Amino acid sequence: MRAAWDWHLPVETEEQQRAVVTFARDLGFDTLVVPAPTEAMVRCGRDLGVRVVAIVTPSPEPDYAERHPEHLQRMLPVENAIRDAVRASAPQGYQQLSGRWYATVEEKPLLCFEDPASREVLRDSVSRALEVADGVAFDGFGFGNRYACHCPRCEDIRRGTAATNADLSEAEVVARMSEESLVDVCRVLYDHAKSVKPEAIVMNHVWPPFRPNPHYGNRLRLDYCSQTISWFYRPSWSLQRVEFEASELARLEDRNVNAFVPFIGLFDDPHLVRSAARIAKELETARTFGGGHLVFCNLKSLHRYPELQEVVRAALTEFPTV
Repeated sequence: MRAAWDWHLPVETEEQQRAVVTFARDLGFDTLVVPAPTEAMVRCGRDLGVRVVAIVTPSPEPDYAERHPEHLQRMLPVENAIRDAVRASAPQGYQQLSGRWYATVEEKPLLCFEDPASREVLRDSVSRALEVADGVAFDGFGFGNRYACHCPRCEDIRRGTAATNADLSEAEVVARMSEESLVDVCRVLYDHAKSVKPEAIVMNHVWPPFRPNPHYGNRLRLDYCSQTISWFYRPSWSLQRVEFEASELARLEDRNVNAFVPFIGLFDDPHLVRSAARIAKELETARTFGGGHLVFCNLKSLHRYPELQEVVRAALTEFPTV
């Protein structure tokens, strides 16, 4: 799988929708991942040999979040205070200014992965996506505080874990339960997607990071598990780190569970874009460790910079066919 993940190029008209699919194909991608694929995009993709996949997230619609706070993740009071302080007082561009590649705590509400009603909402999202798309891509499946949900249901599950594992510390109980929650909800949605459309692609992007175990993605039941080897924001990861991340994730891969896919993120902002030579090196690392698989995000960066288009197009011709 050689996938382009995009949410920035315009898709308001059918002509624009077809143009995005065509652009992805012309660069050498065989899969396009977008938030809300249309029938026109899927038809165009089938004509051109490009699978079109819909992004599914655990972010509820605002009215649902307002009506059903009991189905949402909860953070500790101190974490809510941190969120509110950053929202009220942080300068513009604080994330980049502080050298963070993700926010300390998430601002938007997220569904609790252990809540039965929330799981039903997620199943419905998968079903609706597969009415049109060739597959689904799970994005944002993590915790608002990056490590755990503190709703009453999750706290009760942890108490049960602690009661039967007296040798575990509190932190170990929290980490174990949270990781199992991420693994289990993925399995539930994978099974549901395959029951709705057996030939559907089921993939993801491991995001946000899970602090207790950043490399847990090898446990997620998927066709393809895309994991970051180079991120959007500065300071850019060193090429040595890019190679380490790719090699470590490839080492941990369990093909009985999913196929590891290197994820390269690039924004088109002038202060964030990396050079063509640098992107070529990252793509070489992805080719070395990714078994022929790649996710590149996003297409707007390639659309804006012709020199990057050429680098990606040339690199993809050298990727092995899988």
